[in-house]
Amino acid sequence: MNYQLIAHRGYSAIAPENTLASFQASLDQPIWGVEFDVHLSADGVPVIIHDATLERTTNGLGKVAETSIAQLQTLDAGSWFHPQFSEETIPTLEEVLKLFLPTPLRLYIEIKSHNNWSLSQIRNLLQLLKSWRDRCVLASFDHHLLHQIKAETADFTLGYALSSKAQYAQDYLETLDPKQEKILPHFSLVLEQPTVTKALLDQGWDMITWTVDDPKIAEQLGALNIFKIISNNLLQNLGA
Repeated sequence: MNYQLIAHRGYSAIAPENTLASFQASLDQPIWGVEFDVHLSADGVPVIIHDATLERTTNGLGKVAETSIAQLQTLDAGSWFHPQFSEETIPTLEEVLKLFLPTPLRLYIEIKSHNNWSLSQIRNLLQLLKSWRDRCVLASFDHHLLHQIKAETADFTLGYALSSKAQYAQDYLETLDPKQEKILPHFSLVLEQPTVTKALLDQGWDMITWTVDDPKIAEQLGALNIFKIISNNLLQNLGA
């Protein structure tokens, strides 16, 4: 099967998630794209980290949104994974874009909503990503935030992350356009509701499922003609 693998927070099975080391490691793999998370620092700089707080993946304390970029980039963002990554820091979005610029990879950028993005901050983000609009999907679990972006510009493809049965339904998605937007459902929603899945595929939706590390689950998705898969371990044991 012709899977289009998307590296979840980089190659996060072998390097600390959302770091330049993880993204660099993903470049050596046969991937279609890379997924990562964006928060804002206290001074409005887009930075790459999953959590709203610093404790899990750095040696820092407190909220990302209450910490300046200068402070954030002094933190160790790799030792929690392995001491060999002690030099890794929290990268900025600009640093990550620079790394991927020479590649053909698609970027799946999950915008975290803990910052309560202002309109000016949304506009700054869109300006930063302007030259990437044909190579990126702006995704979020905060669908109101995506609606704000949609009202601002039609230049970007939006990705609606779905985590509940109520969201994974035709009536919930009927106001969206499958020709211009994508859905990112958890794989369990796709597999547990095959009738809904078929109806959405027939409607023309492009699905990107998360987070799939089991080759057997990937094969089940492939049987449904769903091949874009976000993965931590990049399914190295998949006999495709």
